[in-house]
Amino acid sequence: MRTQLRSDTSLLEFWEATRLSDDARYPDQAEPTAGTDEAIRAALAGVLGHGCGQRVGTVLAKGGTFVQARTTPSAGALYPFEVLVGLSDGERCVSYLYEVDSGQLNSFSSAPPVPLAELVAQAGLADVEPAPVRAVITLVARPWTSMAKYGRRGYLYTYLDIGHAATNLALAARAAGLEAAIHLRFRRQWLAHALGLAGTCREPQAVVTITAPEETSTDRPAADPPADGDGVVTPVWRDRRQARLEPPGDPERRNFEALRDISLAYAPAAVARPGRIVSVTEPPPPADVSADVVLRRPGSVPGDHAALAVLRQSAKGFLPAAVSLDQLAGLLEGLDGQLAADFAESAPAGVGVRVVARAVTGLTPGAYAWSARRYALQPAGGGPVEEEDVLATCQRQDGLRHAGALVLLHTPLRSLLREQGRAGLAEVHFHAAHVAQRMCVNAARERVGITCVGGFDEAHAARLGRLPRGGEAIYLLAVGVADPAARKVDRDPVAYSHGRKAAGLI
Repeated sequence: MRTQLRSDTSLLEFWEATRLSDDARYPDQAEPTAGTDEAIRAALAGVLGHGCGQRVGTVLAKGGTFVQARTTPSAGALYPFEVLVGLSDGERCVSYLYEVDSGQLNSFSSAPPVPLAELVAQAGLADVEPAPVRAVITLVARPWTSMAKYGRRGYLYTYLDIGHAATNLALAARAAGLEAAIHLRFRRQWLAHALGLAGTCREPQAVVTITAPEETSTDRPAADPPADGDGVVTPVWRDRRQARLEPPGDPERRNFEALRDISLAYAPAAVARPGRIVSVTEPPPPADVSADVVLRRPGSVPGDHAALAVLRQSAKGFLPAAVSLDQLAGLLEGLDGQLAADFAESAPAGVGVRVVARAVTGLTPGAYAWSARRYALQPAGGGPVEEEDVLATCQRQDGLRHAGALVLLHTPLRSLLREQGRAGLAEVHFHAAHVAQRMCVNAARERVGITCVGGFDEAHAARLGRLPRGGEAIYLLAVGVADPAARKVDRDPVAYSHGRKAAGLI
């Protein structure tokens, strides 16, 4: 045996490579580049894990397969986006690809050879926060991932999914003692080229910039790193591993080219207006305020987002039981919360919130407009809401028939598109996702079942919700008592755009 080892170089190399020592435990993880702020890396890993990473455990997806649970929802659990993270090493911006499935941040080979501050300036990431940007998180849509299944409507799902993730990242950063700003009005073409995305059929749809308040921008972490076992998989930085994006095939290339007249990737950046956004619009004041249902304001604990985000989950179905009015009040808490962004308009922008109550204890069935300012539901008409009304609205998804309430997020979309064009389409879907993500987190606190529904009959939803003239539902959330035994299955009428079969291409 000894003679064989001496004469067999391959065996000796194998033996040396598999010997264990303190220096060889993690051969793929190099020391961070000189100038990289380890405090920011540690805090940012926690923000990414809570913002758009994996939760501990698995969930049963459509078709009976188990998938890793995440902190944000996605249509069909497809997650049609990738996450690139840019950090400064003192001289240039170093980029990483956050590979959520493996829980790793791997060095991205096409990192732009420019300082982080220059990247921020050249990409047109407007100065929303006064402190210097410490990290740039780019949420990159890969539309084909969703459109191959959902047809044309799948492109809208990329906006919604990225909106959920961007919102959750901003809230997670706040919980970690950092500040975050969301950017939708930046130079997409410049950033796509700088990140090496040209020709990959991907588009940067949103950017989240991270800054550290002055009192935390020292040599200590902005916040304590998340503890092990807090419910999320905190990603590990891998500086030596080189990440590469999966190249597109011919069908994906044709599909991406067909988006030329729709996607912001092909359009100039809208004028940035830095400030604070609120995504909920107020309904017109009622003629008779005495008819309003004033709700109890829940006593939420500030900064509880990190704990609740890991409990978020989408209900697969509902039991034939009612939810309470107090639970509904808890779901609506904080929907008018502010976020720093570069699309703060002088005129009110966002989505209206319309509640269609079917089985809510203490609330007469019907449609109600939500006033966050007065914390009240304004009766909008209607009468008893039947299971058939829910099924007709939700494309006959049987698991939703017992929903206690439907929440419609709506806006006068046609007039918005005439005024703002492509930017309006992207921004209104962000507003809808922002509100929906806050509701998902609230549902974890209230122990209420909730699921986001992107495929629904818009005309039926408008009638059921008594939407104002010109109003259209952008997003729908079903609320009820979750059925732990429910299972979702794919059916052709639901798997495509608004129930109509379509080819995989736009």
